[in-house]
Amino acid sequence: MSLDLNLTRTFLSIYEHRSVTRAAQDLSLTQPTVSHALGRLRRALRDPLFIRGTAGYEPTARASELAAVFRKAVVAVDDAVDADRAFDPSSTSKTFRLCLTDIGEHAFLPRIMKRLVAEAPGASLEVVPMQVSRVQGWLTHGEIDGAIVSVPLDVSGRRTIVPDDHYVCVLPGEAAVPEGRISWRDFLALKHVAMDPAAGHDQVEQAIRAQQVERTISLRVPHFSALAEVVVGCGMAAVLPLEMATRMAERWPVAIRELPFDMPQFEVNLYWDVAVSSTGAAAWFLDLVATALGAPQT
Repeated sequence: MSLDLNLTRTFLSIYEHRSVTRAAQDLSLTQPTVSHALGRLRRALRDPLFIRGTAGYEPTARASELAAVFRKAVVAVDDAVDADRAFDPSSTSKTFRLCLTDIGEHAFLPRIMKRLVAEAPGASLEVVPMQVSRVQGWLTHGEIDGAIVSVPLDVSGRRTIVPDDHYVCVLPGEAAVPEGRISWRDFLALKHVAMDPAAGHDQVEQAIRAQQVERTISLRVPHFSALAEVVVGCGMAAVLPLEMATRMAERWPVAIRELPFDMPQFEVNLYWDVAVSSTGAAAWFLDLVATALGAPQT
C-alpha cells in the first residue's frame, strides 16, 4: 500500500493541531477537503486514527506510532527537494515551534526573538508550554523543533545553554536573613510560593522531600509571571535557578541566598531530534537559538 505525500502531510497537521479546522488553516485548504483526506487515511490504514475528545481530536495508539514514521519521511523528502537550494532566512515565512518552561520564556525568549526578527523578519515563533511528560514525544514526532529544559531528555540532539546552574532561595530584599547560606530555621520560617512541578520544576520538591522536612507553601502557581511581585509584595520566598534569580534581582528588590541543603548543579539544554530537525530551516533555527543564548559551539 502507498500513500499520497499530501495525505501524509494532512495527517501530520491534524496530529499536531488536534483539529481538522486548524489543520485546514495550516495547509491553506478547506475544512471539507481535510475531512475527506482524513476519511481516505482511515480507510487506507484501517484505523480511526483520531477520536474526538474534550481537548480536540485525540490520536489513537496507531496514529501515535505512525506520526514519528511519517514525520521522518516528510523531512527526508523535503531535504531531498531542497538539497540544491540553501535555506534563506531573510525570505522565509515559516513558523518555528519551541518548547519552553515559563521561566525559560522570561530568561531566553527576548534574546531569541530579537535575533529571529533581525535575521528572519517574515518568520514567526510559536512557544509551546512545557509538559515534561510529553516533550520527548513531541521532539521525536516532530511536533516541535526544539525544547529548552533542565530535565534530561533521551533524544539524539543536545546543546548546552547554561552549563552550571543551581537552585537558590529568593526572598524580599529587606528580609533580616544573613548573607550566604540561609539557615534551616530561617528557610522553614518563611512562607513559600512554589512552581507547578509539571512545568519542569520538580527537582526542588524532590530534594526538599528527601530532607524529610516540610516548608510552608502558601501559594502554588503554574507560571513565573507573578512570582517576583508576590515575593516582594507579600514577603514570601521562592526557590529558583540562579540564572533566573539573578535576572529577577536586576529588576526587583530581592535578596539571593544559598539553600540550607546541597542540590547538585544542573545544565539547561537545548534538545532536538536529529532525524527530524538536523537540516534545512529547523537546523538553522536551532543554531539561531543557541547563538542567541550564547551557547558554546559543539
